[in-house]
Amino acid sequence: MTYWAVAYLSTAVAGLTTEDLDHLLVDARAHNRLEGVTGVLLHDGARFFQYFEGTQEAVARIYARIQASRMHVEIEELQNGPVPQRHFTQWHMGCTQTEGSVLQTLSSRQWRHEVEFLREDMARAGDLPGLRELLAFWEEHQQAEA
Repeated sequence: MTYWAVAYLSTAVAGLTTEDLDHLLVDARAHNRLEGVTGVLLHDGARFFQYFEGTQEAVARIYARIQASRMHVEIEELQNGPVPQRHFTQWHMGCTQTEGSVLQTLSSRQWRHEVEFLREDMARAGDLPGLRELLAFWEEHQQAEA
């Protein structure tokens, strides 16, 4: 089976609250689960980076919702195409600024654990542009936090 993946970078609208991000997390998990889409959404306080995968039809439906969202602007698409396999078994969210809610803190902790599996996956699978950019985004902001 061929899977489809989208990766993008966008700018968060000014004034997003912890409650806004919690709502986004819960809403995305519900819709992605219904569509069978998995991946990760990273937030650094100013920008979002998302990578998600599933069937081409499901990814297209989720991407249409994302593009219509008022929580971000300036979507820069980095990848939109077939991938040889799934790299995520569930949906994750990581926040580099974890002073938010308990939900965001737990999600970020889960994502930090998942990063190690993703690195191993990429070592076996070779160069995957969307995943490479995802890890670069995360690592850049982890270094900035240190």
